[in-house]
Amino acid sequence: MSTSTLNAQTKGYCLSVAITSVASALLVIAKESNEGLLKFMKTVTVHHWVTHGIFNLVLFVALGMLLAKSNNGQGPAMDDDKLINVTVAGFLLGCAIVAGFMLIEG
Repeated sequence: MSTSTLNAQTKGYCLSVAITSVASALLVIAKESNEGLLKFMKTVTVHHWVTHGIFNLVLFVALGMLLAKSNNGQGPAMDDDKLINVTVAGFLLGCAIVAGFMLIEG
């Protein structure tokens, strides 16, 4: 059994940061590699980065809410150290994906 001093919402939104960071990085690659997607995102709002930001915000909130309700409302079943490691790793992976793409394609 995992032990945690954090509440379900904190655990859910921490994991949401990790997942949203990677999803956002993949969206950067997708829209920079696909002119049709970039044009579509430009038409949704005033600028493709605004659309990208809205996507990130909606994904972050939706995942956070869903993950917080997991495990019978106790949030993800992991201890605090693992949660911190997963959150930081997800964020850094998202950064590395974008940096790597820009170095290769930039």
